[in-house]
Amino acid sequence: MEQHVNTLCRRNDSGFSLIELIIYMAILGILMTMVFSSFTPVMQTSSQQWRIAKTKVETGIGLDLLRSDLEHAGFGLPWEFPVGVTPSPYLEPSPPVAPAAMNDAPNVPRALASEDNSALSMNGSDYLAIKAANVVIGVSSQKWGLLGRDAAHNVNVQSLSDDAFVGTDRVIVIRPEVSPGEERQLVTDGTQNYFAQATSAALTSFAPPETPNDPNGVQYLLYGLDDIDLSRPYNRTDYYINNAGMPARCAPGTGTLVKATLNQANNSFTIMPIVDCVADFQVVYYLDTNGDGGADTIANASGLNGLTAKQIRDQVKSIRCYVLTHEGGADRTYTQPLDPVTGLPTINVGEVAADGVTLLAGRAFDLNASIGPTWANYRWKVYGLAVTPTNLQ
Repeated sequence: MEQHVNTLCRRNDSGFSLIELIIYMAILGILMTMVFSSFTPVMQTSSQQWRIAKTKVETGIGLDLLRSDLEHAGFGLPWEFPVGVTPSPYLEPSPPVAPAAMNDAPNVPRALASEDNSALSMNGSDYLAIKAANVVIGVSSQKWGLLGRDAAHNVNVQSLSDDAFVGTDRVIVIRPEVSPGEERQLVTDGTQNYFAQATSAALTSFAPPETPNDPNGVQYLLYGLDDIDLSRPYNRTDYYINNAGMPARCAPGTGTLVKATLNQANNSFTIMPIVDCVADFQVVYYLDTNGDGGADTIANASGLNGLTAKQIRDQVKSIRCYVLTHEGGADRTYTQPLDPVTGLPTINVGEVAADGVTLLAGRAFDLNASIGPTWANYRWKVYGLAVTPTNLQ
């Protein structure tokens, strides 16, 4: 009996045989392969969904900047200059820095200017310029107030914005419309000079005349533009597709939609990227051309060509912008569908009729021609925004 027990113990001490270990490792390898083969697609899908969500958030934030600037188009702009006076300095950039069609000097500035199929916007996309006091993100450009006189008829500067004027702010003075036919006029110091520091002493020659009703007499509007000497009586920001500095995840043939603010110190732009991986940018206007108060014409970006500043203020009822970009990066398991009507690799970027097919303004963008043969491995989407400008009148 004792010999039998010792024999069993010796057998147990010997462990697994080599064949048993090989079988075990083979089974384990098969199981791990099965686990990883099912886990990898899940991880890829999760990663792609994360990139898509990230794209949506970033695009939404960028387009909010564009929306805000469009809503403020025309804020603080003069509607006319003093008779016989050309403000100076009045400088705007020329090609190749920016399209010549965006420039207004020496005339009254237009709140909006745009170019269809611009040579300065990637893929022949649109180019948009917005002019207003507050379209530049700066210390002075967010300030506004009143210029009047106190009870002793002394010149008085009153801030109405959250931040008060300081002496380093450069401001322009606008005489508001006081009666029909007397429009918002840029005030000068009696010469061609139209700006000064935001102090009572510096603005003495810009101030309204004394009245018996001071301090509730005539008051002019003050708009801060910058803290350096000005080059033009307004601020300006441009939107277009720039092809520099693209992230690696972006499709070939795409660029970055940028907000380019024009510096008062010189005619250079400060570039701020707002949406990456953009293939097309289209601007559409709803215009009231017959003066009945309602929009009767849908026009491309070139629809403002030839219109004066006043005509733009009167006619523009709504502005629509469309941005074609892709969500996430390349996905070899995905195939972007062809246009269901034409069967071509195109996508409508612009205003589409109620039938969902007819393009009213904008263009049918050819993905294959601009992006190349890999266009189908990206999830293309058109983002649109519609803005009713609130500062044109």
